[in-house]
Amino acid sequence: MNLSDEYPLARGYRAASRLDLQHYIWKQSQGYLVHPNIPLDPEDLKIADIGTGTGIWLLDLADQLPVSVQLDGFDIDTSQCPPAEWLPENVAIHKLDIYGEIPRRFYGQYDIIHVRFFLCVVIQSNPKALLERLMVMLKPSGWIQWTEQDVKTCRIVSAKPNAKTEHTKASMDFAMSPTPSWPVETQYWVADLPKTFQDMGLADVKEERCNKTSWTHSSSQDVTMLAMEEISMRIPNGPSIRQMISRASQEFEENERGIAIVADKITVIGRKI
Repeated sequence: MNLSDEYPLARGYRAASRLDLQHYIWKQSQGYLVHPNIPLDPEDLKIADIGTGTGIWLLDLADQLPVSVQLDGFDIDTSQCPPAEWLPENVAIHKLDIYGEIPRRFYGQYDIIHVRFFLCVVIQSNPKALLERLMVMLKPSGWIQWTEQDVKTCRIVSAKPNAKTEHTKASMDFAMSPTPSWPVETQYWVADLPKTFQDMGLADVKEERCNKTSWTHSSSQDVTMLAMEEISMRIPNGPSIRQMISRASQEFEENERGIAIVADKITVIGRKI
């Protein structure tokens, strides 16, 4: 299955900047790139990043690990990654549709597989099909780390009591409304991801949620509005949605950047037996 036409967000310099900002917000909120329960030894580890986007998670991690660790990024579209000539010597980017045929050279190769921001990629609200494919690429005793936003917990927070949030609420209602390009009702699988890991036979499963880093809320709202603008370009009522986002943006500034749509960030890890 080719998912290139199913991705509801944009690609390009604005989208790449959004992804990079989102990465640093989530890193700050979580406090790590690799969960502390996942061992980062020996020095010849092989780590894969599925849906690597701009490659920012791999590149950030490369600064923290020995050059002997191999870091491979995979994406159906690698146009947002730096060119190979600018990558560290132990980082490689590969074009791969994770729902397509996985080359046999990647079978059983990785000690750690990282997955993030697959809300709009998981098919039919069923992450098991994707997990099966990831486990094919994983070594015995290798780890999967999967991070998502739990849309069931979406809410508006404000820095000051009685803040006006009318237009922000309207934009959240849009984000939570199912459309062909943004089927939100199919994203509720995230809350059940720990059980899904266990059902797939993964061991040492752990779930971690974070939602307390309040000083990142303003930047998170920037990311949210950028993402909604991208989605609006793919739907028939896009112009009216962009007007709504513009009003929400004005409300954001009038509130001194003190309102935001937030949701729990959830990370689930598990080890292949």
